[in-house]
Amino acid sequence: MTRQTKRKTSSDTAERLRSYHLERYVEDVESVGLEKTWDDICRFAADRKDSVPEFLNPKNYGELYEIGLAIRDKSLKKKSGQYYTPDDAAAVMCKWLERCEGSAVCDVACGTGKLILTYLDLIGFDNARQLIASGSLYLYDSDRVALKICRTIIALKYGPDIADSVNVVCRDFLDRSVRLPENSKVISNPPYARIDAPRSGWARSDVLLDTRELYSAFMEKIFDQAAASVVISPFSFISGSKFYSLRKKMCERGNGFIVAFDNVPGTIFCGRKHGIFNSNTANSVRAAITVLRRSPNKFGFRVSPLIRFKNEERKEVLQCSVLEKSLPDALQVVGDRNRMFAKVGGKHQKIFEAWTKKSLFTVRDFISDRETDYLIDMPNTCRYYTTASCRKLKRTGSIAVYAADETKRAFLYCMINSSFAYWWWRIYDGGITYPKSLFYDMPLPFNLLDDRDKDYFVMTAKRLMDEEDRFIVTKLNAGRLQENIKFPEIYRNEINGKILSVLGLGEDGERFGDLHANSFARRGK
Repeated sequence: MTRQTKRKTSSDTAERLRSYHLERYVEDVESVGLEKTWDDICRFAADRKDSVPEFLNPKNYGELYEIGLAIRDKSLKKKSGQYYTPDDAAAVMCKWLERCEGSAVCDVACGTGKLILTYLDLIGFDNARQLIASGSLYLYDSDRVALKICRTIIALKYGPDIADSVNVVCRDFLDRSVRLPENSKVISNPPYARIDAPRSGWARSDVLLDTRELYSAFMEKIFDQAAASVVISPFSFISGSKFYSLRKKMCERGNGFIVAFDNVPGTIFCGRKHGIFNSNTANSVRAAITVLRRSPNKFGFRVSPLIRFKNEERKEVLQCSVLEKSLPDALQVVGDRNRMFAKVGGKHQKIFEAWTKKSLFTVRDFISDRETDYLIDMPNTCRYYTTASCRKLKRTGSIAVYAADETKRAFLYCMINSSFAYWWWRIYDGGITYPKSLFYDMPLPFNLLDDRDKDYFVMTAKRLMDEEDRFIVTKLNAGRLQENIKFPEIYRNEINGKILSVLGLGEDGERFGDLHANSFARRGK
């Protein structure tokens, strides 16, 4: 191609971009590819930073790139595990990062730069320019196009004269040769995808081999090398059995806190998702934000309860001060005697400690290895509560157990119909279904009961069993009606009060109300 032809081609491209719109963008990605399209956009924006059309405003780049990925390969986003951090979640993370010590600032798996750009906005224009010009800003990603977009936005906002001082590392972050700078603080939304087979350049750590998850491998490396870090990820690492090695390593590195979010009815990863795998306005990832500071002498994590909120409550919930109030005072240290983090807030910490320390039995001790006359059937899906039935419910998923005698069945039946069984699930799981092994491990303070207490639970269980048919509810799932029982809340609160009394903690059975609510506004009730 001659120089004159190149100039004409460049001129034609610029003319096309002056009146750019979504249809033309889609045409370009389909005809010349994503990389060439974004090379042209970035070059055009750098040359005309004050006169780009509104469609090519840098604030739109992240979503445009996501659309381009979906066009290029509709399965790529699912394979690479990309979930883009919403503005409000990014703002919370950046405020926590600002409080962390560290002379170098790194965004690992930065993509088009949502997190680092939010951080630069937070610290202000002058401080951002100083950070960039000093060579203390590092961007890590294996996607060359996404890195170029991020660097272009930084140049447009903070000046092309310092853009070359940004350290851009376009490599596989898990490769042994890639290292974070000394005294760095890291912000990251790592990729969420299963590792089919570790690559040859990766370190074969226990975390990598145990979990086979990209996000946990990223977290391990960040925690190993950074002085401080703020990471948003799935919350499965908090108590999932295969993540024990990660939890243990976290507690050996230092201290911090973890804020865990449910996704019913809202989700932390709100926003439009493009492509056939993410076409709705939400997704199913239950997430956690982890803040870790390296320390030679202070270890463990404060862990929030599972935070549930409605979409209209996002602004109220996603505030640093609000989220920090949900954290207990105690640091949890994971080791051989305590293998999981418990999601228990400060409000219920004393109840949890009394329940787990005073109980000498678990559900496992109450179960007969043969069929008896004392059946309990518990649905294994529990959105807002758990219930027990004395007969097999008409549903596809449940946990059916047989108790050894009437008194033990009555007590277990009441525990399930109280808040305690549901709370146990939220403390150590909170996913889709109630794992049978977790249910079997639930503490039972049966050893604290006197004869009058036992009589109470037998009578209460009999009363509820007699009324089960009155409170049957059904839901259509995959074309099949699923039975459940929805006892009135007053029944649950009555049993709660009795169990609390047995534990020596008063009789206020309503103090668990926020555990069952779908509204953050009920957290104090």
